[in-house]
Amino acid sequence: MLFPTPIARHTARTNPLTTCFAPIAMCQAPTTSPPKPIGPSPPPSSTSNLLRHASILIPPFLRNGVFHQPPSKKKTALLVLVTLLLLSITLLTTLYTFHRGFRRTIQFWRGLAPMALQYKLLKFKSRKIDRVDDAEYQRRITAFRQRNAPQLVDLILSLGGIYVKIGQVMSTIGAGLLPEEYVRALRPLQDGVPPKRMDQISKIIQDSTGKRMDDLFVEFEERPIGAASIAQAHRATLRPSSSSTSSNETPQRVIVKVQYPEVADLFAADLSNLEWATRLFAPENLEVAKAMRKRHENELDFRIEAENLRQCASDMQRHGVEPSLVRIPRVRNETGICSKNVLVMEYLEGMSLSDVIQEEQDRVARALGKEDAAELKGAIMMRMRDHFERGGGAGVGGMNMLGGARMNLLSKVLGPAGGTLLRAYASARNGVEDAMLVLQRTTGKIRVGLGGKKFDLLEDGVKKKAKRANVNLSKALKTLVHVHGIQFMISGVYNADPHPGNVLVLPDGRLGLLDYGMVGKLSKKDRQTVAELILALNRNDKATAARIYRENGYKATLSDGMQVDDSILHRLATFHLDKIDLSKLTLDNGDTVDVLELLRGTRERAVPSWVEEGRRLGGLLQGVCVQAARPISLAKEWSSIAKDALKQK
Repeated sequence: MLFPTPIARHTARTNPLTTCFAPIAMCQAPTTSPPKPIGPSPPPSSTSNLLRHASILIPPFLRNGVFHQPPSKKKTALLVLVTLLLLSITLLTTLYTFHRGFRRTIQFWRGLAPMALQYKLLKFKSRKIDRVDDAEYQRRITAFRQRNAPQLVDLILSLGGIYVKIGQVMSTIGAGLLPEEYVRALRPLQDGVPPKRMDQISKIIQDSTGKRMDDLFVEFEERPIGAASIAQAHRATLRPSSSSTSSNETPQRVIVKVQYPEVADLFAADLSNLEWATRLFAPENLEVAKAMRKRHENELDFRIEAENLRQCASDMQRHGVEPSLVRIPRVRNETGICSKNVLVMEYLEGMSLSDVIQEEQDRVARALGKEDAAELKGAIMMRMRDHFERGGGAGVGGMNMLGGARMNLLSKVLGPAGGTLLRAYASARNGVEDAMLVLQRTTGKIRVGLGGKKFDLLEDGVKKKAKRANVNLSKALKTLVHVHGIQFMISGVYNADPHPGNVLVLPDGRLGLLDYGMVGKLSKKDRQTVAELILALNRNDKATAARIYRENGYKATLSDGMQVDDSILHRLATFHLDKIDLSKLTLDNGDTVDVLELLRGTRERAVPSWVEEGRRLGGLLQGVCVQAARPISLAKEWSSIAKDALKQK
């Protein structure tokens, strides 16, 4: 019997198949490879160990350079998807962390998308699932708006910048058109936003001027009188210049407007987002978005605003309305304080137009036995909507558009003068209070300046609100509309942002026109085109109004691609520069259509700059008057100015 050699026995242990063939192996010639030593193998070298571990990192089908196990298509697709997902997450995280514009876009949609989704679901559930009647449907929608309107305002305030500007505009031009819940919630934006701390404001002033605060001001009130979307304003007393020859020089009271340092970056990002969204969802309005960018970019340099103040004051003096009807603050740059981020201007004492409107409506509400004007405003807007659906334009009797039994009785018994008499009655009923407020004015201070709120007073330890009594609101509104007509059609340089927070009613009844950061300019040709249109609208000349729009480059189509006819162009021009008219529209072919549905289906293809500028200014002026329950026909108010504009050579 043959027994394997020790080498054979070792081989057999490592490979059982060799046991059967061990005798044959003993008879074969020796191989060129040396036999493996008996016992444990020596440790591998560091190089071989490194290669062995590195090979783990190589996919199995690539080891030894041979594709032994090619991956399936599913595995390859999964690998690509995972890689793309990881790259996307990394990119989004990086953008959110380091790109402020992208972060603000995410923040905006994160706040707005849930509200939009809830609204869509509410409409679908109410109409398609519950199938409620119109009354219940409206109740649900109203409740939704009441819940979400404050959230929308909080979102706007958290973002700031251009969103506050848009909110201010919508709270003015939206009266009677937008849901009252949103208009009411947005209205406080006219009075400003939460201010920045004093140490931040001091640093901005010192960095911008290169001078210490004590070297510039004798006094600087820490509490701002107003905080707007891009800046806030403080009352201060200038330190007399060292070159002054008079030791008895009276210290100059001024308003110091300070721009927030981050506002330029935020505006650029917000306007880029707006243009991007416009390209996606409403490309026909892209020119409008671009015009907004240009308008706001100029607002970010206070040196431009200073020059606007000087020019507009000079123009209005030349046309005889300044200082007789209005006051435009004078720029005060004796000490060289004014810069790109800091503007110093004359201090004007008065009460904001928005506060005057609120005070009158509170007064009328009390005269009707109501606690405040909240319920009254709802009734006003309902009556206002009815007025617009009957053709709009100048209202009769102003406040006779109110609801309520007593008001209806006055309207029926007293006729168009009912509203005027009611205001007189309300003033008489509150006469004692008004007299006390007039006396208070002799020792108190009144809210002034940039879009701020009424200034709180401390007298004998009791806070009071300074109010302006016996203001002729109708006259104030008429002056506001008239002056802007002169600016728009005659001088060609106008304040493009006359919302109520930017207008003061001075103690003598004149208006203080503030905030000339957003100023528009029209060429003489465009001014005369506007004047021709105003006269055509005033005489209800549809063919001429439509011709003016067509000949000057305005292009629009319906949703089916058809060109708009003369009746549609005339109604568009009416909205832009005359009045809010929601009455049924009769087309050139005789069909009658709902105006709002028609407007939603109209796509603007080209908009001349004077149309874009005119409809924004016209919308703001109409909105202020509607907010005060005094709707107007802008064409009627501006017709005499338009005639004068056409006489200019």
